[in-house]
Formats: sequence, C-alpha cells, structure tokens
Amino acid sequence: MRSTRSPRRPATPGSRPALAALAVLTASVLLAGAPAGAAAGGGTLYVTNGDSNNISLFRLDLSGKPALEKPLIDTGDQPRQLQLSADGRTAYVATARDDSVHQYRVGDDGRLTVLAPPVGTGDFPFGSVIAPSGKNFYTANTEDGTVSAFSVGVDGRLSELGEPVSTGENSPRGLAMTPDGRFLFVSHGRPAVIPDTGPPGFVVVFEVGPGGKLSRLGKPEPIERGGQGLSVTPDGRYLYVACESLTSVSPRQLFGFAIGADGSLKAVPGSPYTAPDVPSSTAVAPDGEHLYVTSGALNDDPEAATKVWGFTIKHDDGSLKPVPSAPFEAGRGPVGIALSPDGQRAYVSTLRSELLTFAVEPDGDLKLIHGPIKTGGMRPLFQSVTFGGIGPR
Repeated sequence: MRSTRSPRRPATPGSRPALAALAVLTASVLLAGAPAGAAAGGGTLYVTNGDSNNISLFRLDLSGKPALEKPLIDTGDQPRQLQLSADGRTAYVATARDDSVHQYRVGDDGRLTVLAPPVGTGDFPFGSVIAPSGKNFYTANTEDGTVSAFSVGVDGRLSELGEPVSTGENSPRGLAMTPDGRFLFVSHGRPAVIPDTGPPGFVVVFEVGPGGKLSRLGKPEPIERGGQGLSVTPDGRYLYVACESLTSVSPRQLFGFAIGADGSLKAVPGSPYTAPDVPSSTAVAPDGEHLYVTSGALNDDPEAATKVWGFTIKHDDGSLKPVPSAPFEAGRGPVGIALSPDGQRAYVSTLRSELLTFAVEPDGDLKLIHGPIKTGGMRPLFQSVTFGGIGPR
C-alpha cells in the first residue's frame, strides 16, 4: 500500500495532579470548536476511499446514524487518512500514489472545497498527523524512509519545512504525537503475513523543536514487523502500536509503551499482546479508559479478517485487559476506526467499502447499532475514518 498552547512535559506515573490537569485540558481540546450539544450526537463523518480516489461525507443524526451525502468529493490517488485542523475549518488528505497532500476548506455544512493546490511529500505517504497546536502537519513516507514536515499558515495552507527527514529505518507507516506536541512517534515495517519476511518493525521517536522541525531521539524501539496504527492516551503517558501480523506468523501484534518525560519508551506490563488477525488502526477513547484495534487488514482475503478488539487501559501502569465481550464482529476487513468526541460512538470502515456504527458501552464493549452501509466509493484503507464537526458552525 502505497489550539495553540505552550509545550508541556508528559506527566510521569507519580504525578497525579499533573495527570489530572492534563486530562482535563485534553478533554477540552477534543471538544474545542464543537458547538454545544456535542454529546447529543449529530454532525459529520468522513471516509476516504483508497481505490476510487474520493472522500465520502456522512451526515449523522442525533442517534449517530450516518447517511451518505452525494456527490463524493474527489481527491488524489489512493487517499489515506483525512486530518482536520484544530478549529475544523481546514482538512488535509495524504494521497500515497501521487506523493501529495491535498488541502481543503471545510464549509459550515462540512462540505470540502479545494483550498490550495496539493503540496508534495516524500515517496508514498502513508500515515499522517496534525500537531495538537494546529501549527504543523506530518506524513510518514513509506518508500523513501522519511517524514515530511509542514507548517500550517494562518489561512490553513501548508508550507514545507525543508527536505523530508530520514527516520533511519525502512518503511515508516504510522504517526502519533503526544498531546503537548513535544514528541512524534513513527511506526515501521511491512506486513508480516508470511514467515521470515522483512524488514523488521520499529518505533522511532522524534523530538519536535521550534517551528515543528524534527530531531531523532535515542535508538529505535523494536516491535513486530508491520508496525502501523499508533495511539497516545489523552494524558500523554502511554503509546500503543498495532502490527500487521498474522497470528500464524507471530502472536506479537499489539505493543504498549510508557512514555518517559524525555520521550523514551518502556514496555508496559504484559506487552506485547495478541489481537488477531492483522491489526491495522487504533483509537483511544477520549477519556483514556479504552483502546480499540481494527484487525481486518488482510488485503488478499478480507473475508478472513472480521474483528475489532477492545481493551481496558489500566491507568497506573498502562497494561491492557480485554473488555468483557471482545472481540466484536465488524464486517469484512475492518480497517479504519474513529470515536465520537463524547466517546459514545465508534465508527468502523471496511475493505469491503462499508461503514458500521457501534454504541460504546460503559464497560468498553461495542454494540452494533447502525449498518453496515456502503461508503459509495471503493476500498477504504488505513485510518480511513475521521469524525467531523458537530452540526453547523
């Protein structure tokens, strides 16, 4: 497959006051820009369609039920994840086969219109992330082993921050940042769907300097091959990484790390975990209580991969425990996942071009309430679901 704020240090496990303050701040940021009534449902949802080169816009009713709005929105060749700015006014889509980021203005009704011409990236951008401050945007470029960095102008337009930066490892794929914007994590490695294939998987850590420029920190942290979806908890203490690995090849599919004040990573108790089969995308609940992993990225046979896994995150050490009824059936080839800002709904896209809506129970279980419905396009891919705004702005 081809809110601006000053920097903070991540809270340490023993720093409960700092942890509580950061959790409150993070919850505020998650809901920033969303009109009153965010917890009541409604709003918009976007799904990128990797094989038809377009974006689906769904309207959500008050129950969270999505309805596709046509026409679909054209974009570049093989779109991955759509990223929204902190104020929800601009959107960016990395497109792998034309080495570009496409830039859009988001209307009050959620419709996307072209903001500016695409900007170039390194070779085959895969994952992307926008900094919590909204001032920088990054892509992981699989084929040339780099990360492209951009500044975000006051009008939302991207400007490249010099040449792409080498990660030092093969096949960078996923990206995640700490909530304070100080550290960027990059997952690496191609899928491990047959024994003895490479390259190996790693997480590389970058420190984010003035203006968003990157400096690599320490040694890469080994993981299983096919490192892909990453998520950081809202308090900035833990990082979770899904690896595209068949259970028959390796039981090491989900890794958890405690994040040090210097950005260093230390495995949480019990890591790595098993999450069959071929995990792809991850999402942490806005309150930091649960982690969800789509295990449906088996491109050659989506019929064989059908699950979403759910885990409860233990706050004192970051270890994971499956939620009571996990895993959950989620169509054929579940690949992308996004949670509503209030944490009450989960939306899952599949390689079969479908969207499913789940209610998130208090214990973390998922209950299918809507769908599957067709996206209108073809083959959503890695992190292909993005929650939009809540009603008109």
